[in-house]
Parts: sequence; C-alpha cells; structure tokens
Amino acid sequence: MFWSPVWTPTLLFVEFILQPSFSLFGVVMACILIDFVTGFAKAKFNKQDRTSKAMRRTFIKLSQYMVPIFLLWGASLICHYQPEYKTYEKMLRTFCGFVMMFVIYIEVTSIFENLYEIDKTSPIARYLYKYALIILKVGLEHNAVKETADRLKHKQQNTASNLKIDQADTAADLKNQQADEAADLTRQNQQP
Repeated sequence: MFWSPVWTPTLLFVEFILQPSFSLFGVVMACILIDFVTGFAKAKFNKQDRTSKAMRRTFIKLSQYMVPIFLLWGASLICHYQPEYKTYEKMLRTFCGFVMMFVIYIEVTSIFENLYEIDKTSPIARYLYKYALIILKVGLEHNAVKETADRLKHKQQNTASNLKIDQADTAADLKNQQADEAADLTRQNQQP
C-alpha cells in the first residue's frame, strides 16, 4: 500500500508520455491562457505597451496550434467510423497527442520566460525560473553549433556586403578609366 501513492502518478505520467490522448487539450488551453496572462503581466511590470498587436499574436498562435490538433483529431474520428481506415485511428490520436505535448512544451517555456522577465532579481527567478529555462531550452541558446552557424552567417553577410562594395569600386574605377580615355582622345584630336 505504501507504493501506491508513489507508483500511480509515475505510471500515469509514463502512460501520458507513451500514449498521449485528447484529454491533453484542456492542458493546452490552460497553458495558452497562463502564457497570455504572464505575458500581459510582464508587459505591465516592465512598463511596455500592452497593444492589440501583441494580443493579436496570441490569437494567431492559438489558431496555429488548434488547426493541426483539430485536423488530426477529426481525421482520427473519420477513421473511427470508417472500417477500412480503423487501423489508422490510434496512430492519428497518438500523433495528435504528441502535437499537443509539443505545444505544451512551447507554452510552458514561454510562461517561464515571462515569469523570469517580470523580475530577474527575485530569489525565485534566480534559483528556479532561470534554471528551469536552461533545462527547458536544453541549452540551445548557448549551443556551439548554433553559435558557429551564426558566425558563418555573419561572415557570409559581411562577404556579400564587401563584394557589393568591391563591385561598386570596380564600377567607379571603370567609369574613371573610361573618362580618362575619353579625355586623352579629346586631347589627341585637339593637337595638330
């Protein structure tokens, strides 16, 4: 009996990870709402404008999340009622669950970012939110591969801008050379 309170939540969590279901939809909606509220609070505490543009982004994000979820869920319902496609039903529902888990991951990361940005100096921000963000982002912000890719991109941009400058210089030199040749021809024609 001692193990039941420990193992029951653990096994439920493992089942959710291995076979997510549409019951995660409520969690998705709650995460989106909490992200909206914490984003609003972050803007208020940091004295940023709370504009309709920012709120519009939330509704755009909501539609971008909901369309694939509802499409996958609707396809699984179609498969449920069509005997020849019955084998695809579980696969579509599982995939829909994984999409919802991914949305939850994105929203939880955004919630922690908002909470951290509200007050970076508080103990809870320094010791909980900061490290939660490092774990959630899997260290991707300071990733060596990403930094190398950014350096290469910057180098390519510099090379492209230097190439444009070189082309402009070459065009100006060519124009000056043509002007000098024209001036030489004019002097030669004026001499008897």
